[in-house]
Amino acid sequence: MTEKKFEEYLIEIGGLENGFYSDREPIMSRWICSVDDGWLQLIHDCISELIAAGWNRETTQIKEKFGGLRFYINSGSDEIHEIISKYEDLSYETCEVCGEVGELRKDCGWNDGLWYKTMCDKHYNELKEERK
Repeated sequence: MTEKKFEEYLIEIGGLENGFYSDREPIMSRWICSVDDGWLQLIHDCISELIAAGWNRETTQIKEKFGGLRFYINSGSDEIHEIISKYEDLSYETCEVCGEVGELRKDCGWNDGLWYKTMCDKHYNELKEERK
């Protein structure tokens, strides 16, 4: 999913509510997601499923941490949290760069330092080559 398509989706659903500041405008920008574009489809699908389950669209942060998706909200039912967990788990099988099948790589830092990222073989090899 492209950044443009993701932002069109956010506009279509009326945006996401700011979980820190309820008096602010709805979030319509892709930049609520501190991830590469390869996970935008996962996040789109997660949001769609959450809304269908009755989620209030309130989020505090969407980001990558230790190679996986993190989707933070203030509160939600067990069903809401199960949906979030499902997509966080799926992120460990999805290349954050392109959205294709990927796996968690634990040596993506400089000089093979500990920096985790979920990537397909193509993008992992490109990163390793770039950092030689």
